[in-house]
Amino acid sequence: NGDTLEGSPEAALAYGAIAGTLFHLGQYPVALAFYQKALSIREQTLGEVHMDTGLLYNNIGACYDMLNRVTEAIESFSRALDVIKFQFGMSHPRTATCLRNLSRVKTRRFDFTVTFAARKATPCPPSLLGKPKTAKKGKKGAKGKKGAKKKK
Repeated sequence: NGDTLEGSPEAALAYGAIAGTLFHLGQYPVALAFYQKALSIREQTLGEVHMDTGLLYNNIGACYDMLNRVTEAIESFSRALDVIKFQFGMSHPRTATCLRNLSRVKTRRFDFTVTFAARKATPCPPSLLGKPKTAKKGKKGAKGKKGAKKKK
């Protein structure tokens, strides 16, 4: 009859399922695109404070996390936590999962190693070693251009 599922809750469910499969196959950028499509539909049909929308925020955060996009992951996990906490309260297992995800990605922000290239030691100036400065050996009394005698 020509009906389309585009923009329907069923389409959001299908996009989310495809995204979940792609995520588990390690195809994080493609999974992210499908999760975002599902989120767009969920926000329009269910609103931003629905349980299913919150779960999509969490899944999008997981994609960002796997893509090493830490700032976006923190933002998504924070939104997920706000929605899930509102829907279920602090004692619910899904709230604990959101808290754990957010905590893990926040600690990853500082999980990096710094290496420094080897360098040669800088010699200490003689004046700091207590040694007197020595005069440079060279031509004493030689004058530069300004003080040179003019030729006749």
